[in-house]
Amino acid sequence: MNITQNFIPAGRRNRPGIKLTGPKYITIHDTANPAKGADALMHARYLKGDDAANRPASWHFTVDDQRVVQHIPLDEVAWHAGDGSKGPGNTSSIAIEICENVDCDRAKAEANAAELVAYLLKQFGLPIDAVVQHNRWTGKDCPRIIRHRPGGWEAFLAAVREHLSPPVPPADEVSAWAREGAGLGGRAAASRTARAPKTR
Repeated sequence: MNITQNFIPAGRRNRPGIKLTGPKYITIHDTANPAKGADALMHARYLKGDDAANRPASWHFTVDDQRVVQHIPLDEVAWHAGDGSKGPGNTSSIAIEICENVDCDRAKAEANAAELVAYLLKQFGLPIDAVVQHNRWTGKDCPRIIRHRPGGWEAFLAAVREHLSPPVPPADEVSAWAREGAGLGGRAAASRTARAPKTR
């Protein structure tokens, strides 16, 4: 997973430096910004500006159809959930914003977000149930695009699960292993399978 780090400067109001509990959850948001050019890099610039600091508003990642940008270290709190300075959304979850600008391939952005979520679940040893909508914390209609699409949330979680599943070797490799195993009592094939490369 290729992640570009573009951190909010330490000490600004929207990067309080408070230690994150866990993390226990990964919270999915939509940016609610359909403007042309409102991609991950634009949001990185926004988070470093005065408007975001004064709100204060922040999150850990923005994902578009081209890239993933990280704004805050994963052991720090971000102000994204709307449940206050002691709420579990803000204090114990990693926040991901998915871009919805009109010049973005939204399907690709969601695919990139699903890959990022799977990467984080594996990094922190979290179950799929740890992936939640912003809606969970405040009742806000977010992530709105996923929520408004029939079966959208279930499809997003299914995409995450695909990245969590062990890789399936190509059919020709399976056949080669089977032939080798047949000739050596199956022991060599089992050994080769155990050493098969795994994706993240």
